[in-house]
Amino acid sequence: MENIEGLMAMRVETVRELLRHLDRPTVLRIFDRMAETPPRDGQLASRLMSVVLELLNGGRREHARRLWTTWLEPVLVRDRIGPASGRPLPGTVNATDAAAWWTVLAPHMAELVADVQERVTERARRMPLDRVLESDEAARWAETLRRRSVIALRTARANPQVLDSMLAAANAERARLAGQPAERLRPLDARDLDTLLSVLEAMPAWASVDWRRREQDGLLASVRGALHPECRPVSA
Repeated sequence: MENIEGLMAMRVETVRELLRHLDRPTVLRIFDRMAETPPRDGQLASRLMSVVLELLNGGRREHARRLWTTWLEPVLVRDRIGPASGRPLPGTVNATDAAAWWTVLAPHMAELVADVQERVTERARRMPLDRVLESDEAARWAETLRRRSVIALRTARANPQVLDSMLAAANAERARLAGQPAERLRPLDARDLDTLLSVLEAMPAWASVDWRRREQDGLLASVRGALHPECRPVSA
């Protein structure tokens, strides 16, 4: 029995080493093929599937935070010096600031965050994490996280004491993430909270718009205008 177990472990490690040299799309195709093909050796197939999923999913653990951050993606600015610079561009959120806001908001919905984490982790044992996070179910979790965040931010905005406490916690976390003393950074203030709140409130409508189609229509209109000046829209 020990020899069989040892031989199986060697096979699994051999496969793991081979898969490490493959790109992600190839590993994903291997997962799909394994999922579609009935295994001849159930125990070995189960271990191999776990290896494939481990490589696909990596060490990513903060699933609830990732779902929450998807709401900010259209306005997220990944700029390491952002926290130390002046005010950000209107309507944008720096990635370090977003991480700090999440750390502050998560305790206001601790049970929800824990539930989302558990559900995503459980599903990621059977399928690639990216597919879990792109599912309709994950979209519903993200919406619930958004709504609860909006409630917490509105509550803080309406209560100066809660607002001061939230800003202090966000600035402390931001300094930690930036690796700089808080006094060297432009402090987050109520205007930053208002920006985050406005973005979270507006994103469902933003996400429902087919921006790619609009961009294509705009490009076609520009081309028509260049070729046929008489077709250009009249300026207001």
